[in-house]
Amino acid sequence: MNTRQVRKNEAGAVIIESALILLGFLVLLLGIMEAGRIMNVHQTLTDAAREGARLAVSPLTGTSILATDGEIQAEVQRFLNAASIRGATVSITRPTQTIGGIQTTFTRVLVSAPYRIITLSMFTSLQMTLEGESSMRNETSP
Repeated sequence: MNTRQVRKNEAGAVIIESALILLGFLVLLLGIMEAGRIMNVHQTLTDAAREGARLAVSPLTGTSILATDGEIQAEVQRFLNAASIRGATVSITRPTQTIGGIQTTFTRVLVSAPYRIITLSMFTSLQMTLEGESSMRNETSP
């Protein structure tokens, strides 16, 4: 058999093998990008919750007045709008604990937002809810 004929017959196999490997590589690359995006959105939600909790526990300058729930939600929304995250819900709770005989109030801010996969069209129907949470001790009692 002529070596030239053998190489012609193998050329089709090389193209198919290359296409399959490139397809797998592309899916892997897009999966890595999507995982990075999920981590980014989760961290942004956590940062927004922390900013809301920080506002909630610190009294207004020169007073012992703490921020209202509306002001906390507005601060969290401002933070989320800057990161283009839409549809988030903010939950604010103020549990009280006794630590060392002293009653202490905490403020817990939970931010949750729907997340939809965008890089691979075959998974666009998948949706999950990501959450960020922060809990801080109040500096003064309201």
